[in-house]
Amino acid sequence: MKKISFIVIFFSIFMTTTAQTAVTDLKEVKDHRMGLEISAGYAVALSSYWMFESGQKKSGYATNGFQAQVGFDWIGKKKFGMAIQYTFQRNPLENGPNLSYPKGIPDSIGSGYWSNHFLMMGPVFMQTIKRIHIDAKILGGVIVSASTNFNTPDPTDTVGIRYNKNTGTGFAYQISAGVGYTISSHLTFKFNLSLVGGWPGARKQYYSQLIGYEEIYDPLTGLTYYRPIYSAPVNYEIKAAFTTLNPSVGLVFRF
Repeated sequence: MKKISFIVIFFSIFMTTTAQTAVTDLKEVKDHRMGLEISAGYAVALSSYWMFESGQKKSGYATNGFQAQVGFDWIGKKKFGMAIQYTFQRNPLENGPNLSYPKGIPDSIGSGYWSNHFLMMGPVFMQTIKRIHIDAKILGGVIVSASTNFNTPDPTDTVGIRYNKNTGTGFAYQISAGVGYTISSHLTFKFNLSLVGGWPGARKQYYSQLIGYEEIYDPLTGLTYYRPIYSAPVNYEIKAAFTTLNPSVGLVFRF
């Protein structure tokens, strides 16, 4: 609560101070067709991303986390344009599912994080009415996701407790709407609400590998020899699905 209060006070002082030097002719705002947006906020896990049922393959075991993003907008004469955006999300994993051993062994999920990187682009609508800024975006692109959910058992580990780390990739989307206050012709303070989703997946193939030797005694010759033991080839295909609701605040620099 102290951190949230500090942020609110900081932005209040910032807006009050900057507004004193704001331009009186906001026609300049309409002449600025490019914008750089920086924002950060909360990432609320929804649907299967939040689910922690061991029987569901797409259970994400995710709890609420945070999101940060930076984007560039170009607006045409008709208030429509294109946007490109990079977004980072981090959601801690729920430790509770470890008690049910979702991957068959204790601590198979672990107390790590979902770390999701998005690169998306798409159409944007942006308009300033007096000092009120509004915008809406529909973006699509790719996601690169890291999580213990993508880990796969190492077939050379005969004990069965060693996992290899993998990265998931796939399609992602974002639907967002924002409203803000135009402090000056170049700066807008903005609140944004977005829905982000994606379907990252990972594939891992293990070929047959030497895992040890079996000792064999020949009673006819009295000799002992060792026969190599190989692991069976294995293919893993892991699919995940997630959705987050993201309230955030940020600044838009227009030029």
